[in-house]
Amino acid sequence: MELLHWKQENLTSRKYTVSDENGVVGALAFKGWASNDADFSSERINLYFQRKGWLQHDVTICFKDEVIGMSKTSGFGKTTTTLVTGEQFTFGGKASDSSRDLFDEAGSSLMHFEQGSFSNSIGRISIARDIPELTKLLLVATGLYFKHLSQ
Repeated sequence: MELLHWKQENLTSRKYTVSDENGVVGALAFKGWASNDADFSSERINLYFQRKGWLQHDVTICFKDEVIGMSKTSGFGKTTTTLVTGEQFTFGGKASDSSRDLFDEAGSSLMHFEQGSFSNSIGRISIARDIPELTKLLLVATGLYFKHLSQ
């Protein structure tokens, strides 16, 4: 199992860093105070999340100006992300719990996102199994993005 740590710049910030034992892996930054559009950047991949509509949680995920996935959130808070490759992932959790899980199509947990016991601005991401690096970064970025929206 791999373990990553995420940290919000401060309690009012909309910027997050993700790190492992070797240092920073990537950063997620929202575009301004009221926008739900965000960029995730790392040495390997740069993604752009663009939310459609004001009340909806339909999100387009782009890489180099190409759409690589779409995410839709149901009224119950469960988010399904479908990549252009056909792979589908579900992100969800219980309303009473701040942790969230990312599941594959078979319903197996791939990642567990949780925040610190005494702080909303730090947490960790447990990755249950080997995932190709670019897919892992995409899923970490997507999970952190939706974790922020669910707060």
